[in-house]
Amino acid sequence: MKTQVKIFSLVVISCLVFNCSNDDDNSPDQEAWEVEVNQIKTATSAYADINVATNEGRFDASGYVPNMGHHYINPAIIDTTFDLLNPEVILYLPDGNGGMEMVAIEYAVLPEDPENHGSPPEGFTGSEDEWHFNEELGQWQLHVWTVLENPDGIFAMFNPAIGD
Repeated sequence: MKTQVKIFSLVVISCLVFNCSNDDDNSPDQEAWEVEVNQIKTATSAYADINVATNEGRFDASGYVPNMGHHYINPAIIDTTFDLLNPEVILYLPDGNGGMEMVAIEYAVLPEDPENHGSPPEGFTGSEDEWHFNEELGQWQLHVWTVLENPDGIFAMFNPAIGD
């Protein structure tokens, strides 16, 4: 029993000294945008259950879009501001069991002047995010692949890991 207590104590001390953690959330080596991505992953984790999205009024506004999935939007929060912790769109893919699996989030920001959309909104800290202007919808959009890894990058619009 004494040996087990000593081993446990060594493990605890090692964890404290070497900061052994299963996840790298908010480590000192992370860029500010990476910390923000971790915050949004936490803030949107409940959407893994699509019922959470639909119960708050989100609906499938797009049907299946190749290399993206289904866009469940909350039109009540689409406005002219970027709100890090409240994305306007949650992206889902069919999970093969009749359900939907969350794969990403998307921000949709209306320009101040609809006639001149100007520069993209200030989003994540730094210049890593890849905003694009959707002419058809008249809004700036930013995809963030928070659940399904995207080989083209976390902020890429399309994800080749999702089929056509």
